[in-house]
Amino acid sequence: MHEAALEAFRPAIDVWYDPTLVDDTERLHRELAQADALIVRNRTRVDLSLPDAAPGLRVIGRLGVGLENIDLEACAERGFSVKLATGANTQSVVECVIGAMLVLRRGVFASTPEFWQMIGNLWGQFFGRPLSMAIIALTLITFF
Repeated sequence: MHEAALEAFRPAIDVWYDPTLVDDTERLHRELAQADALIVRNRTRVDLSLPDAAPGLRVIGRLGVGLENIDLEACAERGFSVKLATGANTQSVVECVIGAMLVLRRGVFASTPEFWQMIGNLWGQFFGRPLSMAIIALTLITFF
């Protein structure tokens, strides 16, 4: 999470930001003793031990996609609400995909000898063509 984005919550909410806590579980549990909310990324494990360390916790926010790092049963048992940032980075994902298509289509990776050795005779079949001459299939999936 970008630290400047947290400024929007202040002064109404006391916000504490420390990206190093993910690497120090003991300190994370200590700091959570006073927390009402927690926002995590994919590296923070929210398992049985974390909710036990945070008696006042009411909500857990998940930045990014997926819930593989959050024990939803443990959260439900303790009455924690788990909120997702669904769609928050949609625009940047779209831009990344379009950028990757351009890079691959125009052959940007061809600047290294290792690439030339790997690609061999396939260069003309796949790379160096403008995107405007390609047929691109896009699939849009929406979950309700």
